[in-house]
Amino acid sequence: MSFWTWIAIAIALISGILFSNSSKKKTERKHIVALTWFIIAVILFFVWWFTR
Repeated sequence: MSFWTWIAIAIALISGILFSNSSKKKTERKHIVALTWFIIAVILFFVWWFTR
């Protein structure tokens, strides 16, 4: 994987972590699961995009 693929993965992970920590209320479990699946989908998309 190229440098830009790793940058894209890092941005997706960091933004997801910051988003999940930004809420002051206790986040429901289904929101955490949805956010995790979204981050995985973004990472897979970037891997596909930069390796084709």
